[in-house]
Order: sequence, then C-alpha cells, then structure tokens
Amino acid sequence: MTGWAILAAELRIPRESAFAAHRLIVVANPEGEAVRQLNGLASWFDHAARVWRHKPIGYLPNDRLRGYDTSTHPQTWMPITGLAAGSWRLTPAIASGAARVLADGLSEAQVATRLAPALEALKRINALCAGPAGGAGLPYPFLGFGLNSNSFFSTLLAVMDFAEPRFVRPALLTPGAGAWVLPRSTVDDIRARHSLGTSGAKKPEIPVAIASTPSAVG
Repeated sequence: MTGWAILAAELRIPRESAFAAHRLIVVANPEGEAVRQLNGLASWFDHAARVWRHKPIGYLPNDRLRGYDTSTHPQTWMPITGLAAGSWRLTPAIASGAARVLADGLSEAQVATRLAPALEALKRINALCAGPAGGAGLPYPFLGFGLNSNSFFSTLLAVMDFAEPRFVRPALLTPGAGAWVLPRSTVDDIRARHSLGTSGAKKPEIPVAIASTPSAVG
C-alpha cells in the first residue's frame, strides 16, 4: 500500500473470533496507520448532557442507528481486529484478512474527494428521523437483526462506488451486511452529485488485498 488509503475493516465479536463482525470504513495515512473511521453505531440520546452516546448493540425501543465520523466524534473509535494493543499500524490486520484495501496511492485531497459521498450519506442517514445533532437516524433493530451497523457500512460502500469486499475467514454472523439503509434512488442521487454515476454501474468484487499499513485517531 502506498500513499493515503481507504480500507474496509472488521471488529470481530468477541475479539479475534469468527462468530460475528462489525464492519467499518477506515482511512490510513502514508505511514500505514489508521487515522479516521466511519462507523454506524447503536446510539441513545443523553438528555442531561445533550449528546448522542453509542453502545455495543441496540436492544431498547428508543435506541437508534446513527453514523459517526471519528474526525468529529473521536469517542466512536472502534478497535480493529488484528491490530496489536496500542498500535494503529494496519499491516497485521491486512495480513490476517480483517482489513481490505479499497483504494490506495491517494493524496490527502483525493481521500477527501472519495469520502465526500460517504459523508453526505452519513448525514442523510442521520436525518432519516427528526432528532438533535443532525437527526435520530433509524430505530435500531433488536440485537442488530435488521438494518444495522453493517448495513450502514454497505450503504457507504455503494455511494463511494466500492464493491463489497471478501474478508478472509468470514464471521458466522454478519447481520445487515449487503443491505442499504438508504433507498436506491437516494444512493443514485448521491453518486450522481459526486460524478459516480448510478448504483448499478459497478458490481465486481475487489481483488484480494496486498500488504499495506494504516493508523488511528484519538
């Protein structure tokens, strides 16, 4: 991997197991360190503090599915399976198959361009229901069986014109994977606004990733 990169990654649940997986978008700097994440997370609104807080999984009637960017919500940083404790270098995660390179050799400006449709989709997902801080997203399905964090991930892949990656040693449970949180018409509108055409334009699977490196944010 060279330059800046965009990757798909997994957090295995429980860690390092093959039982279930939470999928996320990761940005890596030229040193191969993960420095930014886009996550869909089960959330609840803390009325006392007037902020949204995330939780491992939604199970209450008022839990919501919302999208987060760690550049503005660093507390939503999620551990990536395969990374050594205290390290943000993505090489081990890529080698283990828990992270897949979607695009590399990018400049910082090119990363911003590639992320622009994903960030627009994040805002539209959060605005699907009225609520504070940009909206209340969608009701989170009980224990994640429905449109969930993995569906948020798949929606962002679609608007960025990336195919669903194949992860090595797939988890037994990846509920919501492959489903979109936004309707196709909205996905196509976002893609057109960012000159990516329509959602039917690209379906091939990405090739097996080669070695790379990414890092982390705070």
